[in-house]
Amino acid sequence: MSDINAPANKNEYVCKLKTKKNKIDYSEYKFYDKGKPFRLLKFLHRSVANVFLRAYLKIVHRVKVLGKENVASLKKTGAVIVSNHIHPLDIQMIATFVFGMRPVHWLTLQRNMDLSVRFFIRNSGGVPIPEDYEQKKRCFAEMNELLRDGGLLHVCPEGSLVELCEDIRPFKDGAFRFAFQNRVPLVPITLRFEEYGQNGKKYRHPHFIIDVAEPIYPSVPQETIKEKTRRIMSGKCTKPAQVKD
Repeated sequence: MSDINAPANKNEYVCKLKTKKNKIDYSEYKFYDKGKPFRLLKFLHRSVANVFLRAYLKIVHRVKVLGKENVASLKKTGAVIVSNHIHPLDIQMIATFVFGMRPVHWLTLQRNMDLSVRFFIRNSGGVPIPEDYEQKKRCFAEMNELLRDGGLLHVCPEGSLVELCEDIRPFKDGAFRFAFQNRVPLVPITLRFEEYGQNGKKYRHPHFIIDVAEPIYPSVPQETIKEKTRRIMSGKCTKPAQVKD
């Protein structure tokens, strides 16, 4: 039996957290849970995260945000957020520093719900993508409903996590399909990092910059949105990748 944490390729991040097979009945699972008890639990989770997680990330990783004003107009609008995936906490980093108390749902692999921290994954907005085809369709349908209700959906179009990757890797189509089909804006956010200070001394932990670009509205074809997003993010990353026109 293969390790559920085994990487798809040699560069993919390997999670060292303990795992335990978690039997979830996805036929009854609420991917978009609008119930008051769960909404309250998520609110409490965000309240704690906005104090303690923000403090931790600010002290340890010296997180800075650029372009936060670009999402000011989206306070009551559904939107798809896309970012490069280079740190285990990068999605929470963006949710905390850019969107604050506004809830953000984010897609994750089903296998991640077997991790010892699955309680925190779910309460922070994590939505498992079922391996079963029919349940996956239902998951995506509920995410469409979330967007139509004015919610925020974070998708990492690169797919896997490659820690401290300097390039923008190839994109999958899912995030752009969500934005195009639901006619909601897409927000490109680029994470870049610094490992050395101006004196050339290496930091104990990398420092992160969250660079928020202007929303892209689905007034052009889906493939055009995808290409434009990659071009914007490649231009902002630590080591810009070559993007073919």
